[in-house]
Amino acid sequence: MNRQQWKDLLEGIGFLAIIASLIFVGIETRNGAQQTLLNTQAMEISAYQELTNNISEMNALAFQSEHAAEVMARIFDIPDSDEWMRFSVHINRLRHGDMAFFMYEKGVIDEDRLLSTLRPLPLQSAGGREFWETNKISFVKPYQDYIDQLIAEDFWTPAELR
Repeated sequence: MNRQQWKDLLEGIGFLAIIASLIFVGIETRNGAQQTLLNTQAMEISAYQELTNNISEMNALAFQSEHAAEVMARIFDIPDSDEWMRFSVHINRLRHGDMAFFMYEKGVIDEDRLLSTLRPLPLQSAGGREFWETNKISFVKPYQDYIDQLIAEDFWTPAELR
């Protein structure tokens, strides 16, 4: 090989090295962006779980203190503290369903896991559905729509009774 051929060969190798390094940088940038997205989602989920836990703790006060139950009942215009306790149990169950729905929206759990989490919600009876209709305003619209869709599909009615 003469000098010009060596020069051309080395320039070609240099060109390929530049292309390879650009591909590597692109892959690393994409991986970094994906990791940032996952970290952001984890932080959002953690923050929402903490909020839900705080709400549950406030509701739990009603089970520990008759005075707290009376205050909460008055705030929510519920006739008595016993009724407040029943209300808080049901609303907390719906709130846990909301958390599962949030995780589903973020892609953290699949729909089968979401449905298994929603199955214990007290929506198989007329009273449970009435409670949902009265209190669903407390939740985001996509969750409301999803639960309403499941109700319309008789999700909570056992298959043998449909």
